Amino acid sequence: MKLYKEAWFTPTFHELVLEIANLPPSKMPTRKMLAGLLTGWGNNHFAANLDYLEEVAKQAAKTPGPILECGSGLTTILLGLLAGRRGVEIWSLEHIPEWYTRVNTVLERYQISGVNLYLSPLQDFGGFCWYNPPFTSLPNNFRLVICDGPPSNQTPGGRYGLLPVLGQHLCDDALILLDDANREEEAEVLRRWTTESKVSVLLQEFSFGSFALVTYPSRVNEVEVNQ
Repeated sequence: MKLYKEAWFTPTFHELVLEIANLPPSKMPTRKMLAGLLTGWGNNHFAANLDYLEEVAKQAAKTPGPILECGSGLTTILLGLLAGRRGVEIWSLEHIPEWYTRVNTVLERYQISGVNLYLSPLQDFGGFCWYNPPFTSLPNNFRLVICDGPPSNQTPGGRYGLLPVLGQHLCDDALILLDDANREEEAEVLRRWTTESKVSVLLQEFSFGSFALVTYPSRVNEVEVNQ
């Protein structure tokens, strides 16, 4: 744990968090700042790649919210710094207790506002597993979804459960940022979403990965899930 703490709070990460927190609300952090955050965060296996992180920052800086995040991490910190300080509320779901503690520690240390971080265990919904969210605490009009969890290689159905479980909590034309869209598991998720919920998908492919901008339509095609 001591080694983890030293990795989290390197001077570079500390300075960059404060620098971004002091940016004017309409100003985006530079790509260099975001790259520094990635390096300082120090979790190369799970941390979002730079292109995805830049898109998260772009959307967080302008969305009227509210925001849903599936899987916490560096993006949680960035959402709080760019959207939370504008009064936009963020709801973040995390199923790993150690990861929940890590992210929550950073939020508290830097007094990052607007983030509601929930420890949400994975649940079997019949045919797929997904987070067991605090249904009664969530708004019904999410405008932006950052979808980087749960881990597809460890979860039956991967990230598919977002729409059948929480589709009713998304507003019309909500934007979903789905990371790792070029992987086989995420491609299957996009295929199912497109077939069942008639979403529109715009793929963004880069040298070191890809993500999808998914626009969610009306609620008439939702798959019902017992809550």
